[in-house]
Amino acid sequence: MVKKLMKKTSGRDKCTLAHLKAVIQRSDVNHNVKGRFKSHEDFVLLVGKAFTVQAAMDYFGMNTVDDNPTQHIPPENIGQTHKNKRQAVCDEAMTGFMRNVLQPQNFEEESALRTNILLDIDGHVQRVPVVDENIAVKLLSGNKEVIIQMAADELEKGKTFHVYLPNSRTVYISKAENDDLFHYVMCFLQLYFLIIFFKDAIAEGDIFRVKVALKMMVPHFYAHSSLSKYLVECLDYILKTEILLPPKYGIQVETSAFVNSKGGIGKNRPMDLQKENQVKELKNLIKGLGANKTENAIVNISKAAPIINDIVSNIDLQINFKDFHTSHKKRSNSDDFKTLLQEFQLIKPLQYIPGRKLVSYRNIRPNVHAELLHCRDTYYEAIMVIVNRLRRNIPVQCEESDNESLEDGSDVEYCDDF
Repeated sequence: MVKKLMKKTSGRDKCTLAHLKAVIQRSDVNHNVKGRFKSHEDFVLLVGKAFTVQAAMDYFGMNTVDDNPTQHIPPENIGQTHKNKRQAVCDEAMTGFMRNVLQPQNFEEESALRTNILLDIDGHVQRVPVVDENIAVKLLSGNKEVIIQMAADELEKGKTFHVYLPNSRTVYISKAENDDLFHYVMCFLQLYFLIIFFKDAIAEGDIFRVKVALKMMVPHFYAHSSLSKYLVECLDYILKTEILLPPKYGIQVETSAFVNSKGGIGKNRPMDLQKENQVKELKNLIKGLGANKTENAIVNISKAAPIINDIVSNIDLQINFKDFHTSHKKRSNSDDFKTLLQEFQLIKPLQYIPGRKLVSYRNIRPNVHAELLHCRDTYYEAIMVIVNRLRRNIPVQCEESDNESLEDGSDVEYCDDF
């Protein structure tokens, strides 16, 4: 996400990640994700939360989070009705809201969306279906409804229709121009929703939702690079757990991907992250042996590492020790959240305004399926080539991993809590 939507040259494009980073002064977000993983994760989650809240405020017609809704208002005394009635009202509101922020999730939905055309009708943007290469626009003239038929080809060529209504009012109808900022925010939100969906599935230990998330990640990794190693890993995991391995062993592989060392509902963590943190702790113990450490000393300290960590953690718990990683004052997420909402109120990033341009993201697509639609056959062919090679246990060519240099030469920063 950072590589795609946080270009260093996009700081002057309003409401992009690089611009919002400067607005809330997150200097630790420096495009070096491997060196500052936690900082980048917190920043992306904060911006995603702010965009989602702003979308909800626009849907319900609110200027601030404390305002009362002026649109899509639920019935009075809804809190005193039966549970089924409340659930139906909630489902209706959530369906309408999600329809505004979710983009097509597959090529079929994206193709169906292409059968519509986005029109600019006197400054109001409206999506109209194309039927037999014609469109029908409904206009109000006084108390009467007037239906105007026009050719879709003429609109695609950039022609503007002047419609003279009986009440001496002229309506201008043309194809709406692209809104790069709206498409950028929609692209970001699709990735944000996928990230929080994946994180929640891992925390709950839901093996089925994890596989759904991995399948949804495949086109994103392919759009980044057709030789992405993460693309191969996703396909390899899905292929083995669903097809190649017997059901019993497939379930074992899926459940062993999580660990819950402290217990509790929703406290699962990825097993590989747990192992990486253990390796990091083990390195610190080995460094403590000094310069003249022997191989036997390294083996002994490695065996004793879990016991040593338990003893140290219990002592820290008994004396209420607080481990301060930095002497600098940490910025408040709530203050940054309010600052982002104030910025969104001025720019209106989630309202489609034709003609808005982003210098660093010209003609950006709102979702990955719109980006890959023109090469859908090539995408399917590339996926099948990888799958067939994995089935026959033939190595798959992948791009080399990114060797992003760490600022201080230290080890990769891992997340302590999920």
